[in-house]
Amino acid sequence: MDMHPELESERAYIENAYRRLDEIRSQLRATLREAYALERGGTPQSRAERDVIVRVTLERLDRLDFGDLALCFGRIDRLAEGDRPSEHFYIGRLAVAARDMEPLVVDWRAPIAEPFYRATGRDPMGLSLRRHFELHHGELVGIEDEAFDGSGRVDGGPVLAGPGALFYAIEQSRTGHMGDIVATIQAEQDEIIRAPLAGVTVVQGGPGTGKTAVALHRAAYLLYTYRNRLERQKVMVVAPSRSFAKYIDRVLPSLGETGVEITTIPALIDPSVTLREQGDGEARLKADRRMVSVIAKAVTDRERPLGRDVTFYLGSVQLTVTREMSRAAIRKARRRPGTHNERRRYLESVLVTQLAMGYLSLAERLREAHEPQEVAAELTRADFGEFADADADADDAVKEAGKAIRSLPEFQRALERIWPRLSPRQLLQDVYSHHALAVLAGRGVLTDAEIALLVESYRPGTFARSDLPLLDEAAVLLGPLRKKGESELQRFGHIVVDEAQEISYMEARVLGRRSISSSMTLVGDLAQTTSVHGQRDWERITAPMREAVEKWSYHKLTVNYRTPREISDLAYRLCDTDDLDLEPTVAIRSTGVYPMVAEVREQLVEALTSAAVNEAAAIEEGLVGVILPGGAPQEATERILAGCSGVPEGVRVEVLRIDDAKGLEFDSVIVGSPTRLLSEPQAAKAALFTAATRATRRLTLLFEARERSTMAAWGMLYPLGEAGSASA
Repeated sequence: MDMHPELESERAYIENAYRRLDEIRSQLRATLREAYALERGGTPQSRAERDVIVRVTLERLDRLDFGDLALCFGRIDRLAEGDRPSEHFYIGRLAVAARDMEPLVVDWRAPIAEPFYRATGRDPMGLSLRRHFELHHGELVGIEDEAFDGSGRVDGGPVLAGPGALFYAIEQSRTGHMGDIVATIQAEQDEIIRAPLAGVTVVQGGPGTGKTAVALHRAAYLLYTYRNRLERQKVMVVAPSRSFAKYIDRVLPSLGETGVEITTIPALIDPSVTLREQGDGEARLKADRRMVSVIAKAVTDRERPLGRDVTFYLGSVQLTVTREMSRAAIRKARRRPGTHNERRRYLESVLVTQLAMGYLSLAERLREAHEPQEVAAELTRADFGEFADADADADDAVKEAGKAIRSLPEFQRALERIWPRLSPRQLLQDVYSHHALAVLAGRGVLTDAEIALLVESYRPGTFARSDLPLLDEAAVLLGPLRKKGESELQRFGHIVVDEAQEISYMEARVLGRRSISSSMTLVGDLAQTTSVHGQRDWERITAPMREAVEKWSYHKLTVNYRTPREISDLAYRLCDTDDLDLEPTVAIRSTGVYPMVAEVREQLVEALTSAAVNEAAAIEEGLVGVILPGGAPQEATERILAGCSGVPEGVRVEVLRIDDAKGLEFDSVIVGSPTRLLSEPQAAKAALFTAATRATRRLTLLFEARERSTMAAWGMLYPLGEAGSASA
């Protein structure tokens, strides 16, 4: 951005906007001090009003806290139209008004700001000028103008808004945290961000297209546009991993939105579960939609009549719960609405009332009998099912007798045999640890080998990642253990799911039941599906999530802003775009640095360590990512990090597996054993595609001799003499 003739006047305008923002903050802090200074007493109404003032003021202060990020990043000039004069608006991350309420800065999400992102030479949307600002720590240092002359001229390639600002932002070194793109949103991204709230919005985007940033900015836009609804119903962002959740956690606060919950599927279901490693076969089976039937059958299998009559004493009277009584009570309970544990309480009341009324009737006969021994013998044979209807109002005597019966350990043991109170963990552990229960639950649904696999997966006290959706499925059927309302699912007005192509059918059901009205944004790339239960078809991905809507909207991001063309061209050799009905994205950057593809002659860990040190020196500032195969031992990570302890101060080296690398960005990426990142061949190919495209500047692939044939088959070995091919 060259020196601009209006630089000083624009600088003065922005400084004035910052001063006004500081005034607003000061006023809010004064309001807060006054509220805190109020006496603790007062009427309930006055205390409630004070609490509202404090809450609202703190929320407004939170929204105004965006650190040293730019308040204002652009301006649009609108053409005169009819009686309306020409006018201009300054666009920023939040709205700031002067004392007379004239807008100094317009929130980027406001409708008036839309042309800042959407206008093109072909469709200027009423603009004569779009201006981008470059600010450093709040001071304007550069201006980039785009004039719309009405010619409709469009050059070849993607049409970019503010290309100077865009390329400047892209070429910054990585910090380990995603930054917002609010100043450089492009037209195809803005169309998705401003899509309607209702329904399921699907975003297919290849590497570097900004799909994650688009999804997060969409969350901020929806909160702005539908604030009354979504502040009450909440918005949730589901990240593919904890490392990714940490990577994106600053984006929404930088946009003034601090109330969004960012989580992962394991944390959403039950963060207290101890997770263990799982094999591909186990993960694939437990993610299968047939497990819905297996879990449902496992629950109903535990609602079973007694195998034989159970007798016990209340005082001198012998009571009997017969097989037929238990069978009839189960039939009644199953006709009732509610969950398993809720209906257990009804079944208990059926049996207790029958026994109590029978007890009172027979006890009375016993007291009146002239030959007590004969009546006592009759009592032991009585079928109490004929004495009472559980729906009838019980008098005080029946209630007292019922209370006594409920307290009998023998009755409670019988009740547990008929209809046990179950937690989700207990249900799954029982199925896995008892072959007979696994056979009952899986009969007619799973094969014998699959049933055996469920039993073999049993590890006392721990669960696999693929068990978590099954626990959630069981929780819905079982309900709270004790009282209604306990552990009820939190539901959200809008859910954003990143890397949605990795969501299994069972995980999709988890998300679907947490949506209030099937309002979701799903972003991902079918070409980057690496999990054994992942999907390569958006219709199948969305099906379990859209119970409330018949259709879903589909959007594609086509421009790769992040990945250099040299790396993108190599990576797309791995991608079966025809099979997936996808087109390679258009990379708009070129660095002139080709990927290094080398066969290692030494131990892989030593080669990776040496490469990481070299890359740290080459980039001088930023992040180096070393991506290892999924089965690599922790010792390898520790050795590489130990060997990189002397890298330049401005560089950080991270060592991670492909599951943790998804969605992240590094200035330089080094991939060890590139054909063996995952064990399943198709998934391994997609994993390398994903790993390679994490790089924003440089890429190194280090393969072993045993991988040469696969590397050649995948098109990863350059033709002889071409840049990038080497041995190490």
